[in-house]
Amino acid sequence: MNLNDFGDMRQMSENIIQSMTSGLMFIEGRDYRIVKFNKAMETIHGIPAENAIGKKIEEVFAHIDGIPFDFFYMIMKNLGSLPRTKFRLIDRGEVIHRYIKGDTCFNGNGKPVGYMIIVDDITEAEFVKESFGKYVARQVVEKILSGKGQIKLQGERQHVTVLFADVRGFTKLAENMEPENVVALLNEYFNMVVDIIFKYEGVLDKFIGDNVMAVFGAPIKSDNDEERAVGAAIEIQKEIEKFNMLRRAEGEAPISIGIGINTGEAVVGNIGSEKRMDYTVIGDTVNVADRIQSSALGGEILISAATHEKVKDKFNCSELPAIKVKGRRNPVHVFKVAGISDS
Repeated sequence: MNLNDFGDMRQMSENIIQSMTSGLMFIEGRDYRIVKFNKAMETIHGIPAENAIGKKIEEVFAHIDGIPFDFFYMIMKNLGSLPRTKFRLIDRGEVIHRYIKGDTCFNGNGKPVGYMIIVDDITEAEFVKESFGKYVARQVVEKILSGKGQIKLQGERQHVTVLFADVRGFTKLAENMEPENVVALLNEYFNMVVDIIFKYEGVLDKFIGDNVMAVFGAPIKSDNDEERAVGAAIEIQKEIEKFNMLRRAEGEAPISIGIGINTGEAVVGNIGSEKRMDYTVIGDTVNVADRIQSSALGGEILISAATHEKVKDKFNCSELPAIKVKGRRNPVHVFKVAGISDS
């Protein structure tokens, strides 16, 4: 092997380092100055290599709070390596998540000369999990992370279908129950409804007392959001019937649920303050869905004309007299869902 071959190998190694998707940097072992800083590291931290090479790592990453430099030095000196570890850090007020791994580098004589640090940015994945992990089914989170869904987290208009499911006469029912039994009943009801919402790949928006709000069509939109919402509503009512059979058998009062569904444009995304942000849906579409729900009797599923237009070939529905909605001049046309169409 001649000198040119060694030069080619060095260039090949450099190409590999620069093409890595993980951030990589080498620091020398005396005073921890950076001697190599690849392109992925530039991208992950927004720091050009020329602004990092030759400087101490504490200086380069001074704007990030939470990096345990002393811990890193201690681990590397005592053990020689840091296993891949997840860190929650603060970059100029923004929460970020990083996987960091460290290994000792040796020269040809086996003498340690510095450290190699590999960094992976997992902030987006962590954000999605934190935002949606408790509010959507696992398979929906996986779709979001895989990029198959067109996720939109900033507040903007989107076409959605909103479902409200509320316990009828719950206040009166709760007056005759012990507080512990009220909580147990609500938990059973919520678990039942949420499981069905997740089954139909809806998003649990929030609990409002004994009222459940769910959204279909955000953050991932599909061609059958309306159909999935109505399908979920039908299954909720069927499960409530089974639930009441058990309650009657145990000498407890049954419960009844009124469900309202509406389809239209709404503002969806992370809405709130710097201290508290929630992924939610707001707008007239949501308000009308809630008003339709308030008009539904126990055991009923009422849907708006907009929802009906999309599902009329899938479900048996009958038109009811239009209802008046606060804040709207014209009454809202509603349909009662009887079940799945045989056609």
